[in-house]
Amino acid sequence: MSLDGRLFENIDRFVERIREIQSQEFEVKIEKRKIRRLNEYQILDDLAVLGVDGSQLPPMRDFGIPFGGVQSAGIVVHHGRGEFEVFHKSKIVSDTNLEFERFRLEVEVMKDSMAKADFAFFDGSLRALYTTELSEALRKAYQREIESLINESERLETPVIGYVDRSFTRDLRFSIYDSMLLSDYLEIYEYTHPIGTNTPLKAVYFKLSPLLPARIEIPEWCESMLDEIIEVVYAESKLGSTNAYPYILERAHANARISEREKNAFLRAVKSMGISFKFVSKVIE
Repeated sequence: MSLDGRLFENIDRFVERIREIQSQEFEVKIEKRKIRRLNEYQILDDLAVLGVDGSQLPPMRDFGIPFGGVQSAGIVVHHGRGEFEVFHKSKIVSDTNLEFERFRLEVEVMKDSMAKADFAFFDGSLRALYTTELSEALRKAYQREIESLINESERLETPVIGYVDRSFTRDLRFSIYDSMLLSDYLEIYEYTHPIGTNTPLKAVYFKLSPLLPARIEIPEWCESMLDEIIEVVYAESKLGSTNAYPYILERAHANARISEREKNAFLRAVKSMGISFKFVSKVIE
């Protein structure tokens, strides 16, 4: 229903709508359980954990160059041994679907490194890429990448864990986001039974702090390993700087980031080429 007047003039109606939602009774019928072990070092001892993240350099339109760059990093930490390995891949791409090219490179790094790990962490939601409003061709391209990752994960028996710090998903079909709905339902270190997402992934909400629960996405094939997966998520998060975000993803992000020094060096290299477009005048004579 449209309202007369400017949005600010209707702020009372907005507040009224929020109160209506808050007054609703939401009956949550999801099994929940509590983590069994709380010693993060004991949980992770002798496990190899992989984290993957990526970054991108936008096209340099000021130079008339419709190309950018994407970079992905994977890091495998061998807990209890004081050892780690870092892998990088990069690619020069056109500005068309730069985000997809970054995602594809992240998947490539993960698949190439997964055999070295017992568990693999991906930063963000995989399920969202099935439902995001994209062109049909691009949506299918994302799905192919995700399904190839899940297949490789199952072949190697290495669970892929999508970690979403702040989730705005409504798989439970209520009028508010699942994470907010479940915030009061879950106690610290409690997590839900896997929730279906109409994709090859299941979602689990895990409360690691007094704030909103994190969303954990796992392939359907490793649902039987849920308790062990949740313990690893807990342990990695306890090692992180906030006690609520996986240490392995913090390390992956730090290694994937394109620094200002690297960006500036890239720009200097382009400027030094003295790019000329005089040939264009010869196209039409």
